[in-house]
Formats: sequence, structure tokens, C-alpha cells
Amino acid sequence: MFSTDSNIRECINKSVFMVTVFLLATAARGEWLLMIIYLFKEQIIGPSPTKNSALENRTTEVISESFLERWRLQNLHLMLTMSIVVSFIMFWGIGGVFQYYFYYKRRNQAADWKCQPDKFLTPENEKHEFLLGSANMLLGATVSGFIACYIVNGGYTTLYYNISDRGWLYFLASIPAFYMYIDCLAYYFHRLTHIKWLYINIHKVHHRYHQPTAFSTVAMHPAEFLLHQSYLIIVPFYFPIHVAVYIPTILYVYYYGMMDHSGINMSALWPWQPPSIFHDNHHKYRRYFHVNFGFNSYLFDWLHDTLRKEDRVYGEDIFGGKGQQLLSTKKSS
Repeated sequence: MFSTDSNIRECINKSVFMVTVFLLATAARGEWLLMIIYLFKEQIIGPSPTKNSALENRTTEVISESFLERWRLQNLHLMLTMSIVVSFIMFWGIGGVFQYYFYYKRRNQAADWKCQPDKFLTPENEKHEFLLGSANMLLGATVSGFIACYIVNGGYTTLYYNISDRGWLYFLASIPAFYMYIDCLAYYFHRLTHIKWLYINIHKVHHRYHQPTAFSTVAMHPAEFLLHQSYLIIVPFYFPIHVAVYIPTILYVYYYGMMDHSGINMSALWPWQPPSIFHDNHHKYRRYFHVNFGFNSYLFDWLHDTLRKEDRVYGEDIFGGKGQQLLSTKKSS
């Protein structure tokens, strides 16, 4: 009986933890409002307009229409205010609880949960990641506020809600296709920012956090933040995708991105997916850096031979993703 109660409590704790990270992840990117709009769009404004009807509506606009009406941005100020204010409350509130539970309350038991138990961010970098992460969250919340407002006012989207619109085969095939689309672009864009010039001038901002925390997830150069947001945001405007595929996949990717940067030693949920220490190693100062570029699978690191190897040496000044041969290995050969 005692064992059963303990298992139930553990299951509840894990569920609460996952939901907390989901909420924190959407808040960090300022997309909580956009997710709600996508989920309940038909209840709010009815069925999606077709591209032709959207074009026809534009041709019937009268000259007296305001700029906001013309671009389907009525009540923009309300959407932006709601998006930004709630994002800050969630990001600071949930993020604060997250940090308190692990990095304050359990700091002395770091060996039980932390990827780098003997190292923590300096107070200066803690402040830096919090402020930069908050600034990018504000940027993301603003972009999401514009998009949510556009959708609410009848803006065109390729997101659909009835599986029968495109059939079960398309629906099922779109799940791995969308997942691999995200993993592919995440890998190549991330590796792109490890080219020497881009790394020094843009991506190095993110790599100052050698022992990343949850707030590090979005603490990066704003240009890089927008780059990674862009290939996720454009999908429901150019590619037909069911809401039940788009939202859960995005949430899962956000969840895993948050765990990758949390500093918490978490095992992988799926065989193809690396544990959180995989990306934590990527941040280790003077150890790895330009290796382990993937996030949601090993696939592209495996294809391009950029997985960390024990017989190679890596460092911030060793670019290319391959590392260098160990001196002892050179001598023996």
C-alpha cells in the first residue's frame, strides 16, 4: 500500500513537473497566447477562410478603413498587452519557482540532479541570462501578439481542424515530417551559428552560460532568437498542418529545449533522442562547444560526424564540429 501511494505521488509530481516546464517554455518564447488562439480559433471566429475568400475580402475593402483593419489587426493594443503581461507573469513566476526548487532549495544536493554538480553560473551570468531572456521573451510575446491578433481578425492560415479535410494518411505522415523538419532546421541553423564569424559575433552570447539553466533557453542574441522562431511560426501560414499535429509537436520541442538548457540531468524519453547532458556538454567551457549540435535526435550529428568522440579534443577555438586528434593518439599512430 505504501509503495503504491509513493508511486502515485511520484507520477503526480512528474506530471506537474512536465506541465510546469511546458508552461514555462511557451512563456519564454511569448507564444502562450498564440497556442490558445490556434487551439480555439474555430470557437472564437468560426471556420478558417480560404485563400480566395481572404483575397476577395481584401478587394472589397473601402478606402475609409483604418490601417489596422486593412491588415486585420483590430484591437492590437489589447492583444499585445495581454500577450506581454501574462508572458512576464508566467516567465518570472514559473521560472522563479523552477529555479528556487532546484538551484536554491536543492543546491546542496546538486550531485543528485545537476549535469555539472560542482559548477554553477556566476551571479553576473545569472543576472545576464535573466535580463537577456526577459528581453527576448518580450520580443517573442510582441511577435506572437501581432500574429494572434491577425488570426483572431480572420487572417489567412493553413492550419486545419478536421482530419477529413486531407485524410488520415496525410495526418499521420505529417507527424514525423513536421518533427524532422524542426530537427533538421534546428541542427543546420545551430551549426551555422558555429561558423567562426557568426559564433564570435552572435552565438557566443548564448555560450557565455557554461552551466545553463532554464532561463538560458532564450538568452541569446535577438537575431538568433528570431531565426529559431521564424521556421516554427511560418509553418501554419504556408503548409497545411492539423492543429493536433502542430501544437503538441511545438510544445514537446519547447519542453525538450527547456530541459536541454535546464542543467537538470534528465534521461531521454525516446531511443532516438539524446539526454539533457548531451546539450549541457555542448556548453561546457573549454571542453566541447563546437560539437553535439542536435537537439531532438542524434540523426544529423550522426550523418555529419559531429557527435563528441572520446579520442578527440574540443574547445572554443576549435571550429568545424570534428575536434582535433589527441596528441597521444597522434604519437601512437
